[in-house]
Amino acid sequence: MKLRTRVVLQLAALCFALAAPSFAADTAYLYVVNGIPGRDVGANFNPGFPIDASLNSECVVRGLTFDNISGPLSLAGGTYELQISEANSLTPCTNPAVLTSQVTIAAGNNVSAVSALSTSGQPTLLQFSDELSPVVAGNARFVFANTADASSLQATLTQVGVKNPKSYTVTAASDAQAAITVPAGTYLIQVVATGSTTVLATAEIALSNQSVSLNYVAGESANNFLTLINRAIRDVF
Repeated sequence: MKLRTRVVLQLAALCFALAAPSFAADTAYLYVVNGIPGRDVGANFNPGFPIDASLNSECVVRGLTFDNISGPLSLAGGTYELQISEANSLTPCTNPAVLTSQVTIAAGNNVSAVSALSTSGQPTLLQFSDELSPVVAGNARFVFANTADASSLQATLTQVGVKNPKSYTVTAASDAQAAITVPAGTYLIQVVATGSTTVLATAEIALSNQSVSLNYVAGESANNFLTLINRAIRDVF
């Protein structure tokens, strides 16, 4: 059976805020996010589609369901073999691997490793570096990564709770990410395929002063079902 979905593995935490200075310079951090909606796998699958993950043959994630995050894993800098499999509640990490690939993380870095199906249906691993350069006071950075099956996605950020709301847009090509700096505040996020007006995902996100918001789109645009997975890092200055 062809697996028709995406798994998102990112060095991030869903709606989980960390202060940037807390990261040790000699340690790399790995978070695992399950971006597989079970209904994209098959009608008879558990909608949560839990997964297990192993790193260098050590089982590090057990039964992680869709739209949830495990981590952080604190690692020495280096290259690791990552395996993702459908969860086995009795003997975790023993089912056949859906994906086996390498993740390279330098000490002191934060990398988003995104495991996804390519357009040909073959598993592939995407890696994104978390953009944590200083953010000017009064602003926030919104990072938008397209890990869905669309060739190009656009996110529109519209201010919420202000008298004259402004909108900002950012576009990311397939398997790529883009960033935009906006005034700190609360925003309604709407995601569409570039050139379309059909909203595929929506969320309301608070972008705090001098923070970085990392956002990954997971799922199938073909069935108009995408999920925006977010994690925030405070005090990036």
